[in-house]
Amino acid sequence: SRVVAPIARSSPRANAGFRILAASMALSLCACGGGSKPAETTAAAAESGATEAAGAAESAGGRAKTVTLGMNTQISTLDPFNGSSTGTIYLTEALHDALYSIPALGEELENEIGKSYEVSDDGKTLTVEIYDYVHDQAGNKIDAEDVAWSYNTYLATGNATQFGKYLDSAEATDATHVVFHMKEDKCKETSAVKSVLSGCVIYDKDAYSADSYATNPVGCGPYKVTEFVTGASVTIERDPNYWQTDESLLASAKKQNVEKCIFKIILEDAQLALALETGDVDAVNYVSADNLQFFMDDNGNALDGYTVQPFNAILCVNVSFNMFPDAGSKVANDKNLRLAIEWAIDKEGITNTIMGKTASVSYGFATPLYGDYNPEWEKEDNGYDIEKAKAYLAESDYVKNGSPTLVIMTESNEVKTKAAQMIQNYCKEIGINMEVKTADTALFDNYKYDFSEWDLKIDNNGNRVSLAALYSNFLSATHTSYNGVPTSFNGLPEGDLSKLCDVANNVDTNSQETVDAVFDYYTENAIIYGLWGPINYVAAKDGITGFKVQYLSYAQPWAFDFAPDYKGVAD
Repeated sequence: SRVVAPIARSSPRANAGFRILAASMALSLCACGGGSKPAETTAAAAESGATEAAGAAESAGGRAKTVTLGMNTQISTLDPFNGSSTGTIYLTEALHDALYSIPALGEELENEIGKSYEVSDDGKTLTVEIYDYVHDQAGNKIDAEDVAWSYNTYLATGNATQFGKYLDSAEATDATHVVFHMKEDKCKETSAVKSVLSGCVIYDKDAYSADSYATNPVGCGPYKVTEFVTGASVTIERDPNYWQTDESLLASAKKQNVEKCIFKIILEDAQLALALETGDVDAVNYVSADNLQFFMDDNGNALDGYTVQPFNAILCVNVSFNMFPDAGSKVANDKNLRLAIEWAIDKEGITNTIMGKTASVSYGFATPLYGDYNPEWEKEDNGYDIEKAKAYLAESDYVKNGSPTLVIMTESNEVKTKAAQMIQNYCKEIGINMEVKTADTALFDNYKYDFSEWDLKIDNNGNRVSLAALYSNFLSATHTSYNGVPTSFNGLPEGDLSKLCDVANNVDTNSQETVDAVFDYYTENAIIYGLWGPINYVAAKDGITGFKVQYLSYAQPWAFDFAPDYKGVAD
């Protein structure tokens, strides 16, 4: 067996002001400097400036008073047990603690409630020791019983898709030790240990309320909710009694650099940018391609008064086909129709038209950030070829079945709706009828697993470990179930693709060849089609000197760095 003990970390660093770094930086935690210095020089300057900035911040009291973040996503629930939508994920690290966290793609686990863990030689159990001084925001002591209860409860909801395929149950053996009983020898899968250890927030089992925790959860995180206005805003404030007081053990997302964070929901892209321009917010989580001009010049330099930074996201925005035929899917049993649609889509045109500088084209269900990405896929992916699309359509059963109208469903935000409309038009060019169906965040999270609602779906998916883990999570028939049948996230029952995913994600058989085999299968059979990988631009007014984002490039304003004279719009 192997034992992994806690890692001591240096004290949180404050960073000197910067303008903008190269777009190739992937999920960096913060950055400094400016101009065109080589990366090595810029990094060295950041290190040397950190101590001075930290000292200035300390003399000014150590933290900002308020920060207001404009964000372009709804927050339907603050309790991950209810389902982790985009809005939920934004606030999870502030409100909740898990056993461990993964700060960025491919990085090692950071301790939260977990102190150490041990994996059995046979891969069937995972034993975790937790710190013995953990308590939640109400002062309730957290012990191993609460950890086991949290995992078992989350599993029972059916929403624990990150680790549900690996874990059978959790059991407390004493006050500080929890044994995780894996399904068979699942610890041998490449992402299993990290997924289980980082996949569940911890609650006091006697205090939990599914109703009240949706808008006012009592977690173990460094911030607590003080106001929730449905569809408008969420306000969180620093918990002065946060349980982890040893800064050397503090996870990077657990900084308390500001007293109060206000998350202001502004769904329309132009209005989001305008809110930053007019001083209605201090920062925005996203700047669309059309609005970058207001904060950044053509050379990639931030305009006076602003700080801007791009973050490459691990997400792949994709079109998946409904592969569950018994729910009425019009594409599940027609591979040629699916291939016709893929060859009819100009993904480069969609990406450049809608996203501009804010995305790069995806080849396959992947982005180049992953270590097991194969550049050869860029030559082998199904491209844009109208004649080939028409040929596949002629071989399909589409016309014979009466040329039915296919439903393409997406979340009702501006970008994905435009993408769906462009796909609709591309398909119309070759004679395929398509209807665009949009749903707000809460409905979309339900509809995407109701395979009677759509034929094609635009979604975004990522994984903190690898593509092998991403494929195993979403494309194998262990992700969800429909009418009692285990399926992938797009309704594909157990079969060849599931088996290929399992081989690629097993530590004994994982290789570039086995990952390539998954790519080959979903490409040749038109199961899922990548569109783009987002490059997320976070922008702020001067005074915010360093950004912190999590592995999906979602902004974490409570861990931003601030100049000594910073003043928020809500101060």
